[in-house]
Amino acid sequence: MTTKNAQNALTEVDWQRRRVLGALGSASVTAALGGCASWPVDAPRGLARATAVNHLSYAVTDYARTRDFYVEMLGMKVAWDNGRMCSVEFGDPAKPEGIYIVPVKPGEKAAVSHIGYSVENFPANKEKIAAELTRQNIKFKADTEWGWTLDDRAGYMIHFISETGIFPGASDPCAIINSDKCKGAEAAGLKNLAAAPKPSGRGFKATAFSHIVLCVDDIVKTRDWYEQMFSMRPIYYKAEEPNAQAMLRFGNNTLYLRNIKRPGGKPYVEHFAFEIENYDQDRVEAELKSRGYKPVPDSKLGWTIQDPEGMRIEIAGRGLPEYISEKCKGRATDCPGGPRG
Repeated sequence: MTTKNAQNALTEVDWQRRRVLGALGSASVTAALGGCASWPVDAPRGLARATAVNHLSYAVTDYARTRDFYVEMLGMKVAWDNGRMCSVEFGDPAKPEGIYIVPVKPGEKAAVSHIGYSVENFPANKEKIAAELTRQNIKFKADTEWGWTLDDRAGYMIHFISETGIFPGASDPCAIINSDKCKGAEAAGLKNLAAAPKPSGRGFKATAFSHIVLCVDDIVKTRDWYEQMFSMRPIYYKAEEPNAQAMLRFGNNTLYLRNIKRPGGKPYVEHFAFEIENYDQDRVEAELKSRGYKPVPDSKLGWTIQDPEGMRIEIAGRGLPEYISEKCKGRATDCPGGPRG
């Protein structure tokens, strides 16, 4: 869709929204009335630019079992492990994406407690970000010298964080990165890495988070907030049920926003997906079945299983979010030829 056509498709309400968000320094233009969203090349940028998912913080009942699953199934590297929690990484070695696998609180179930978003040039922009958060009366706190921790507008915990990241539990000991306390905490998770599990090579090789599904109380307001804060690019929006969701692209990742379906009204991550190298639908299905799983198709570019904690995850090919948004009306059951097509 050209910029001119996209503009013609906008309603007056959308133009007003763009003016408001533009005044905040955000990037926010969507095409209304039909779902597909566009991002004109001259659209204003947001407060910061998210370049990747830096990490998910995943609280589990058995950190070693979960660690070993992601290492073997998706070829992840153990980057830090202190015997209680760990960090596993994948993708670009210079700016890896990762999962912080940490112990769940007593009495709670496994869940993704927060998402860290890598921010372009965070050290250079941190004061500007802090000033805007303060201006909007958004509470935040330092997460080491390399990030801010806050709740998004739906109440879900997130981080603005440097692209280099840190390690699980670093917030307290690493208030000052170069302190002896921080160096000691980091060293505790590095000293035994030689004994950490390694991929056998028989599994898959994750290259990026394909997408993360975050369930919120208001899709539109949350979509606007992420555009405003992180310059995320909308690629899909549908208000109608049953496919109501917004899809926001940043770097190699996509954030799906869907309606909360659990009681209580609190936001939560419903599932997450990994893009893998050399995806082939039949080969992936066969490998998952050979390991005892019963994979469920998510279009021709993805298979759904559960990890050892019961979390839904997907093994996906490159371009799954775009295919779902452009060809499948937002969900696999509406793909050409059905959920496997």
